[in-house]
Amino acid sequence: MSNRVWVCDDEPSTRFPLYTRGNVSEVFVEAVSPLTWSAYGPHSWDPGWRDALYRMGVFTPEEFRPEGECEVTGCYGGYIYLNVSLQRTLAVRMPGMTPEAIDHAFFGDHPDVPAYRPDPRDENPDCAQAAAEWLTSLFTTTELPELAEDTARLDDLVAGRPRLAELTDRELVARFRDLRAENRYFFSKHIYLTNCSNVVAAVIAQIAAAVHAPELAAKVTTTLDNPSAQQSFDMWELSRLVAHSEELSAAFDAGVDGLLDRLRASGSVAAKYFVGEWDAFLERWGFLGPSVWEFRSPTYATDPLIPLRMLDRARRAPDDAAPRDKTAALRAERDAAVAEISQRLASSPEVQGQFLGAAGGAGVFLPGRERTKLNCTRMTEEVRANVRELGSRLVDRGVLSRWEQVLLLLDHELDEFLAAPEQFGDLIADRQSRLELLMSKVPPFVFEGEALPLEAFGDRAGVPQPPVTSGDVLTGLPVSQGVYSGPARVIESLDDDSDLEPGEIIVAVTTDSSWGPLFLAAGAVVCQVGAAISHAAIVARELGIPAVVSVPDCVDRIKDGTVLTVDGSTGTVTVG
Repeated sequence: MSNRVWVCDDEPSTRFPLYTRGNVSEVFVEAVSPLTWSAYGPHSWDPGWRDALYRMGVFTPEEFRPEGECEVTGCYGGYIYLNVSLQRTLAVRMPGMTPEAIDHAFFGDHPDVPAYRPDPRDENPDCAQAAAEWLTSLFTTTELPELAEDTARLDDLVAGRPRLAELTDRELVARFRDLRAENRYFFSKHIYLTNCSNVVAAVIAQIAAAVHAPELAAKVTTTLDNPSAQQSFDMWELSRLVAHSEELSAAFDAGVDGLLDRLRASGSVAAKYFVGEWDAFLERWGFLGPSVWEFRSPTYATDPLIPLRMLDRARRAPDDAAPRDKTAALRAERDAAVAEISQRLASSPEVQGQFLGAAGGAGVFLPGRERTKLNCTRMTEEVRANVRELGSRLVDRGVLSRWEQVLLLLDHELDEFLAAPEQFGDLIADRQSRLELLMSKVPPFVFEGEALPLEAFGDRAGVPQPPVTSGDVLTGLPVSQGVYSGPARVIESLDDDSDLEPGEIIVAVTTDSSWGPLFLAAGAVVCQVGAAISHAAIVARELGIPAVVSVPDCVDRIKDGTVLTVDGSTGTVTVG
């Protein structure tokens, strides 16, 4: 393939040529490892996405390359991208929908996304009819019983995991590959509900703008009891245990390094109780971690310092910051926003009915989407466990220096590697160097047509941007209501979160599900990338803190300690 930057790069689609890092950068933050993508990209994630599109009826198999050749998603320049052209074609085939509305729901107001250019192939009467029927179903759906069935299915799969230490190397590889079908199933459910959520959010935003109340759209899409926010509530309860105990507070004051060992060695009642609650937290949420769908990524369970650092921040928050205390007010605000828009539509009963259907659908599909995302993340850990066990054995035998290096192989190389690992030493070393180079780069947010050359990437160190000055106003997409003023804390990864003080404003490129507990100590959130249903938006709304996303260059221009006023209704971030 021309312009191949990374060994597992795909060929971009000519039929659907526009790709973005939007949304997918929450789960594939860094350059992807070859085994992660070659084993699961073409054989699980890409076909699972297609399954969701077929279920909706908006595309047919004949419109795509053969299964096994990525087109709906793909690896380009070592980074995972999603296909924007597909989402726009979906909008063309959806009654009352526009590509611009889908762009807004999916990508926010990012300046690098080019305008839609019509393609006659985007029109398809049969698919449009199927899309109309699917759209109607969204406005009448009141529950998703299949989610409980899927949770039980996943619980059974995890409970039935064999003792990995007792499997041979080849049995581990076989199980790693056999799980592709289940991963495809759960991923397809996630993509289906993501599209359901995108469409109802886009309908709400369109109608809110039409009645001159665009600021109410975020309130209407505030959903409570969201699965992705539950770990934050659980972390809050742990934080109160620490905050209300002099003994536990002193233990945390001594530093989180070695903390768990010190507490386990203590014979005190407080320490034993905390350790029990902590173990229960990890039992429930240990599958989470940064860049959650990349197989080399650590998890809460394998690197407890990640959640411990966030707990150390949350324990310093005052009791009156309890997120559950805001639930009643948030629900009332949402109900008032729905009533206000509905009243403005009184003279248009058909549109009013569509709006009320979409508002009801938001309360079903957005939490459902978050549940399926958690299912996918649990499934990822079930897959990852096999290669982690294999890689650890190879470290013990002196074949590898770190278990993650097994992921530098391509899927089709794995069997030969097990037979003669000594032949792959130079290849692994070369790919390790190449991966480190790619991780030092910033991929373009969007690209179109040709595969990405390395010259298209920026350096993470980058060209210094002029810092903001007092009076500057940055603008983005408002996704969680409220106004808050406080000092900024720029966080590039969860390794940097230890300096966050209660009440500071998180400024980040993007966030994923592993960041949720960190929000407990924040006064507001500002992200460089995001949209109405991105992680930062959904969790901020449920926790009741203002958030603005899709703010260009905010991470580079805002410095730690800069006083900001974040307006989650207007989408402005004012300096000073």
